[in-house]
Amino acid sequence: MSGTEEAILGGRESHPAAGSGAVLCFGQCQYTAEEYQAIQKALRQRLGPEYISSRMAGGGQKVCYIEGHRVINLANEMFGYNGWAHSVTQQNVGECAAVGTCALSMRR
Repeated sequence: MSGTEEAILGGRESHPAAGSGAVLCFGQCQYTAEEYQAIQKALRQRLGPEYISSRMAGGGQKVCYIEGHRVINLANEMFGYNGWAHSVTQQNVGECAAVGTCALSMRR
């Protein structure tokens, strides 16, 4: 089980592969095994170009990003309103040597 699955499921015993047939949990919302699989499939999809915005950054470089309202709408579609939360767990500002590299990390 991946760290993401562990965070979503809250432990191996609630995973359908464990044979318990238990309802899966994410926060206070209950998901069936079918809903869990649908969410996993949706999370593995690549975003289309309509979700990606770009702007010019320092040094004349073009940077691509996802606007906050689009991320919120996607999370609401997948997990339902009030079915998810976010927090800034760490913020580092430093020199960026790589061009065209982007990383997004979400932790529960």
